[in-house]
Amino acid sequence: MNCTLSSLQMAGLLSWRPAFLVAGILLLASTGCGPGGGEDQTEFDRSAYLIHTADDVIVPAYSLFAENVLMLRDGCNALQEGSVTSEDVQMLRGQLKDACMAWQHAQLFDFGPATSRALLATTNTFPTDTEEVFEACSLDNWTGGLPSTLNSSGLPALDWMLFHTDAAGTAEWFNQDGGGSLLHLKRLTAFLADEAQAVLAVWTSGYRDEFVASTGTEAGSSMGELLNAFNRVYEANIRKQKLGLPNGIMTFSQTPQPTLVEAPYAATWSVDLLVESLKACSHVYFGDLDKGATAKLGLDDYLKALGNVTFGEGLHDDISSQLESANTALLSLEDPLAEYVVNQQAASFEVYAELQALVVLWKVDMMSSLGVLITYQDNDGD
Repeated sequence: MNCTLSSLQMAGLLSWRPAFLVAGILLLASTGCGPGGGEDQTEFDRSAYLIHTADDVIVPAYSLFAENVLMLRDGCNALQEGSVTSEDVQMLRGQLKDACMAWQHAQLFDFGPATSRALLATTNTFPTDTEEVFEACSLDNWTGGLPSTLNSSGLPALDWMLFHTDAAGTAEWFNQDGGGSLLHLKRLTAFLADEAQAVLAVWTSGYRDEFVASTGTEAGSSMGELLNAFNRVYEANIRKQKLGLPNGIMTFSQTPQPTLVEAPYAATWSVDLLVESLKACSHVYFGDLDKGATAKLGLDDYLKALGNVTFGEGLHDDISSQLESANTALLSLEDPLAEYVVNQQAASFEVYAELQALVVLWKVDMMSSLGVLITYQDNDGD
């Protein structure tokens, strides 16, 4: 079976077929490709790979995100009711974008410390419930991280608070509503910063050592946790949520849902965040930001270590090429993405197809080649 060719052909099929057929396709692909039916038969140094990934990819991603949300928190805390200016609001908007861009990298590592604190859900559940955010501004007490507040916290809630009107109007709101909105802005950013710091602290106080010590590929191993989180977040939170739901391709009627884009109130960030998220995926795959040009170990090196075969170097070539194609496609999108998915829906479908092709290459072929089992389920038929 030519795994690479069949996978690229399957990319379109997986977008349209019912869940039971998709499951069958994935099963055939995963059992029919790869060395020894999925067993690892390479001398690739997984220990060195895990050390590099932890020290040069994961921890720096969490560090940058924590640093950015701390700056945002401190910027909010410096504001006083009655003296907030439009310039202050513009400053906070810039800090919020920095935090959102950093999050595109940190989100990929949704396992271990991150899942223990539900960081993915508390940080970037969108669309945000604007009514809940507004109502929370009048509450004396608010607790983040509860099921009742997940839809009205994190980066999306801050997007609404800082962008639902112009900068002057936002400053006036903070100054003239009795302090409730400014207080809640500070609560939101404080919770965001606390959670980011908490996850980073676990990584740097022991979990990193546990991560690099687990060098197997079985379920629950560091490779298994890392690659399952990587695939799951790419598939559901990037491909689907950032584009597939807004442009309607994920729905039976294929009706655009423009209100579902990321950062809809900032309006001009959605494409930037999508492009940055793919850059983050490329960083994880290549192990560097130079598309494998350095000596730093990445998943590309793992595949190449399997040799000049379809499921090794051949698969790497296909993934590398598809990453280029997907990035080019994303750069063709235009902000506001909420308008683009309505006015240029067919073009957005073509971009989605490029993202979908990576799902098959990473989730089906790469996982099979590396002998790592998929341990999560996606039941929406994509």
